[in-house]
Amino acid sequence: MEHKTQVGDRLAAIIEHYGDSVYGAAKKLGHDRPTKLYNFIGHKFKPGFDTLVEVMQTYPEVNPSWLLMGKGEMLASAKATESPKGPKKPEPERTHVYYGGLNSPAVITLNLAGDEGIMLVPTPAQAGYQLSREKPQLLETMELEMLALPQFSGKSHRAFEVEGSSMEPTLWTSDVVIARCVDNWRLVKPRHVYVVVTEDSLMVKRIPRPILDQDDEVELLSDNSYFSPYTVPRSSIWEIWEVRGILTTRVPANREEAFDRVTGLLELMARDSSDVKGRLREMMDRIMTQTDEQLRLP
Repeated sequence: MEHKTQVGDRLAAIIEHYGDSVYGAAKKLGHDRPTKLYNFIGHKFKPGFDTLVEVMQTYPEVNPSWLLMGKGEMLASAKATESPKGPKKPEPERTHVYYGGLNSPAVITLNLAGDEGIMLVPTPAQAGYQLSREKPQLLETMELEMLALPQFSGKSHRAFEVEGSSMEPTLWTSDVVIARCVDNWRLVKPRHVYVVVTEDSLMVKRIPRPILDQDDEVELLSDNSYFSPYTVPRSSIWEIWEVRGILTTRVPANREEAFDRVTGLLELMARDSSDVKGRLREMMDRIMTQTDEQLRLP
């Protein structure tokens, strides 16, 4: 095993040896995002003690001396060159198909029966998803989870995690939208909610009208009034997905209970108002009585 001069290089070698992606390795280490690992591998930062311990606990076959100082072989023993022992979690059988097309997704995922699954694109993976338009093979290494929702079977679907507050109160951070690919942008439904994938961002917005071939720009609208409408060049848009369902952890309140509470508050305010009016009348009567008595004095 060739000695690696920097810890970041050795981390990259570990990830490659075990067949992980950077995103998959970050998940194994308990990180929400792969950004930290990318920074280590790219030599922007050096991993701290806690991170090195996480690596040794996650990959116990790795030689600590090699990881820390580059001394010896990567694996602690010859036996460790074999695949890690123990029961392996069965991987869902799937195959990636390069789909392509002007407005179509770069890659779709099929099971052995030839049925397409719903690929979940969480927030940490959205940057990689954008890059996959130019490098479709990246999507295969991201180990994205698949959803099985029969009511959304058929035409190509994706699931995207929502981030930010621009679509509140319709959508909230960490909601997941189930969306269907729109091949013909002239069929965009006015003011419907869409996932818009551009060369540098992934957004959930409303599109006010169909997109025609002669349009140079596309207007995008937010439901949150604090966000102003803005336009993006049509040429920068790679994919458009029509939102057809929402997965959320927010449970709506009981509307009847809320109505009863509001009614009760209004009744209480009305009673208080009546009490105040009665007291004001009493005060006015006293003032008028005192005034009349003063006028009758000689």
